[in-house]
Formats: sequence, C-alpha cells, structure tokens
Amino acid sequence: MDNNIEPRRKPNYTLRRLKFAAAIIGFVSSVTLLFTWHVTDRHMAWLVAGIYILTGLWLTVRFAPRD
Repeated sequence: MDNNIEPRRKPNYTLRRLKFAAAIIGFVSSVTLLFTWHVTDRHMAWLVAGIYILTGLWLTVRFAPRD
C-alpha cells in the first residue's frame, strides 16, 4: 500500500529566525527613516516607504491567526 505521501521534513528554524530578524530590522529602520529622514530625493523616499509597507505586511501575515 503505497499512498505516495512524502514524509514530513523538520522545519528549518534557523532560517525562520533569520527571516524574522531581517523583517524586524527592515521594519524598524524604515519607520525610523520615514519619521526622521529629510530627503530631497523622492525615489529613496519611495524605496523606504516600500520597505516599510512590505515588511509590515509580511509581519502581519506571519502572525495572523490560522484557522
């Protein structure tokens, strides 16, 4: 009886921790830059805002309740 079910692999917790740390660092640094950085270059301002939005969304999805 071969059901073609793959055995479950052990999660890579080190990789999870590294991704989480990178997201937190990106989120906090982008928030800090948004509120304190007075820049004349609009492209850099959009880049910082994009990092803020993307990391915030990733963290929201990461910690959303799973039903």
